[in-house]
This record gives sequence, structure tokens and C-alpha cells, in this order.
Amino acid sequence: MLSNKKHIILVFSILLFLLTAGIVVRKAMQPDSYGFAGNYRWDANQEIMKQPVLNQNSKTCSECHESIYNLHEKDAHYTVPCVDCHGAGNVHVAFFKGDSLNGITKQQAYLEKEFKLDGCLLCHQKLVARPADFPQIVKDDHYKFLHVTDPKTQCIQCHNPHEPIFLLTDVKNSRLHPIVYKCTECHSKTPEKSPKEVENHPTIFECKDCHAEITADFNSKPHSKYIDCRTCHLYHKENETTGRIYKNGNAKFCLLCHEKKSFRDEKYPPKIEWPNHVGNTSIISKSDEKICLNCHEDKIHQMHLSKAQNPHSVNWKSEHKDIAGQSKEICGKCHTSNSCQNCHMKSKPSSHTADWKKDLHKVSGAKNPSSCETCHKRNSCYGCHKLDMPHPKDFGETHKELIEVKGKELCSNCHKEDFCKTCH
Repeated sequence: MLSNKKHIILVFSILLFLLTAGIVVRKAMQPDSYGFAGNYRWDANQEIMKQPVLNQNSKTCSECHESIYNLHEKDAHYTVPCVDCHGAGNVHVAFFKGDSLNGITKQQAYLEKEFKLDGCLLCHQKLVARPADFPQIVKDDHYKFLHVTDPKTQCIQCHNPHEPIFLLTDVKNSRLHPIVYKCTECHSKTPEKSPKEVENHPTIFECKDCHAEITADFNSKPHSKYIDCRTCHLYHKENETTGRIYKNGNAKFCLLCHEKKSFRDEKYPPKIEWPNHVGNTSIISKSDEKICLNCHEDKIHQMHLSKAQNPHSVNWKSEHKDIAGQSKEICGKCHTSNSCQNCHMKSKPSSHTADWKKDLHKVSGAKNPSSCETCHKRNSCYGCHKLDMPHPKDFGETHKELIEVKGKELCSNCHKEDFCKTCH
């Protein structure tokens, strides 16, 4: 019987040896910093931080290209970093700053300036997977609409990459507007019926709901046969209820369709030679960028080119809090939910006294954290506290691991030295 068990003992002995050897080898080869703050090697963070920076921040570009940077920040591409189009700028910056001239030639430091069609289409080619409100084109349809005769025409022949739609106002300060949808964001082609004529159709805003007189006038003009409101008044969605609408009126924007170019059909749409159309550049005032609208207002729709009179009284700024406090709905008839924030984010509330940061804000923040977000970004607390605030419900159970990583000094940002002793 004993002889029959020898092979079992042998097999288990080998398995035990391999297991023991594996544990020993794993322990010997495992880096010292592994597991310090998770299932990875902690020292890798420092090693990565020591690697040379390849992609340059747009602020770095602004040091030499200030005018281009200002255009870029003002227009619709402001969220696109320079490196997305120009590539990594580490060699370029090093060469022209003289930080590292050894071995770097001017040719190597050169950054691509010409934007090829394929490069633009990486972002703007129409794809089903992309959000419908993101600017997208089908190249052939886009060229057909603009009567472009040469299919090799590059986007930069019409669009300046740093200022693609020539906004009159800074894109970040464009007017807040309730959410607006196009029918084609859900439908493959524009439906014949209005959403209000379709039973059980979700409620959506149409331009005519608030601007009936203007849309009726627009529908009687030539533009209405080929474009809709949002062709000119581009809309950028910021959240599920609000976005920004660009009230374009810049002459350069009109020229995107109406400037005479060699690669365009001469018949339609109507085209002009610029600036010969208005005589010469000396009569174009730099402050009057709406020069096209001044003459062609009747061909577009009725508009008030002069600033509309403020409907509120002179003392409205000091008085409005009493009315708004009684009923915020009355403000909502004209203003969006974010309108209040646009003013109140610019000045410090009266509650923020000298001892606010030290003692008072943690009480107010704990009771109503959403009130902080009226002025501060969601991660503002993290900037000082180095952890999410207020503490999550399971913080009492999980804080031990956090303190082991970040140290006890973290607690002293808010709590006194003997605070931990109340529990420990």
C-alpha cells in the first residue's frame, strides 16, 4: 500500500517546491516601491516625471506667437491645443530659445504650418459615433453646397485654423442660450412636419418659439432656401439644458460663402471680390466689423444693429435681489439659469470675511456644497485639501489607507492636532 502512495507524495512535493520557489523569486524580483499606493510601482511616477516634455503647453507658444494665440483663444478652436495640429514642439522651442542648440538644425525645429484636408477631417469628418452638435461635414456634400469645383481644395483656403469662424465676441463670453436641437440630430433628413405636429414627440425648442417675427422675416428672404438659423448662429452645447450661441455678423464670416475664389463656381452663391467690393481697405473701419450687415440687412432678416435699450431701471442692480429672491421664475422669462452666475462669479460674497477660509467655510460647505459651485469649480476644494470634499460617507473606514500614502499633515489642513485622538 505504501508503495502505491509514493508517486502522490512525489507530485505534491514537486508542486510545493515550485510554489515555494515562485514565492521566493517573486519576492526577490518585486520592486521595493510596488504596492506602496496600489498595484503598481510607485517609483515609476518619479521616473516618468523626469522624462523630457515633448508636447508644449499653448501658453508656451504664446510667448513668441502672441497675436496668433489671442486669435486662437477668442474663436471656436480655443479648446484645441497647438500640438494637436502642429505636433510636439519640444525641439522647436529648444532651438528658438537657444536652450539646446547642439545637434538641432533649423529644419528639425520646423513645425508644420500647412493644414492638409485629411488633418482637418480627423476631427470634422461626419461620423455616426460623433455627437450630432459637433461641427462635421461630408466633404463632397460640403463642396457641392459651396460650389467648390476643385476637390483638392484645402480647408485653409476658407477657414483660418486659428480663427475658423471669425467670431465678433470671445467664444467663452458668447450669449448663453437654452438648449436648441436640429431635427437632423436625430433624423437622417429634415422631417416635413414640425415636432409640435407629431403626436407624443419630445418637447424641443425651435427658433420660432421665441423669435417668431424674425424667423418669419427670414423665411421670406433668399437665405432661407439654402440654410437655416444655425448655419450662421452656430450653437455650442455646454450641458443638457444650456449652451452658447454665436451671433455671427463679422464680414469675414460672410466671406466664407460669398468671397470670390478661383476654386469656386462663379454663378452661385453670389460672390464678391474683397475688399474691392467696398472700394478699398481704407474705408473699412476696424471697429465696424459688421460692414456686410450695414448694407445687406434686408437680404437676411430684420435685426437691430444698435445695442438694444436696457429694459431695467437705473437702480436695478441694487434692487433686483429682492425681486429675484421672491420668484426666480420671473428672471427665467428672459435669462437662462446661468445668467446669475455670470455676474456673481465676478465679486466676492459678503460672507467671505477674513476668518471665512480658516473656520467658517467648512461649516457652510458641509451643509450646502452645491452653493460653493456657484463660483468655484468642482475640483476647487481638492486644490487646497488634496482630497475630495466633503468627506464621503465611508471615509471613516477608508481614510487609513489615504493617510498612509499622503501623511498625517493632510489632516492638519482643517483639523487640530488632537482631533485624531477623539477616535484613536
